[in-house]
Amino acid sequence: MGIHVVIQPLVGYGAAVVSPSPGVRQLVAGSEETSFIVQVPARIGGLMDTARFAQSLAAAASEFSEWCETQHRTRSHSSSFTDHWSDAADENVTRKND
Repeated sequence: MGIHVVIQPLVGYGAAVVSPSPGVRQLVAGSEETSFIVQVPARIGGLMDTARFAQSLAAAASEFSEWCETQHRTRSHSSSFTDHWSDAADENVTRKND
């Protein structure tokens, strides 16, 4: 069984690399109140495993970001599409009544 964390970002959420102590780095995402942290495990191979994870996370985050931006662009125009659709439906009703 695993742990699943769901984040629905709010304005101000972000991600950063922080250094809580000398020689230690962490990837922190979220906000000051709520965040998740990626740390390097203290074991042989931990640095490379974390590097691969961070690279795959970055690639997936980039893909997800592009998808969200595309959806935002298409959905922000949906109200005008709906208006045109309503106009077309009204025209069909008018033609049937004529």
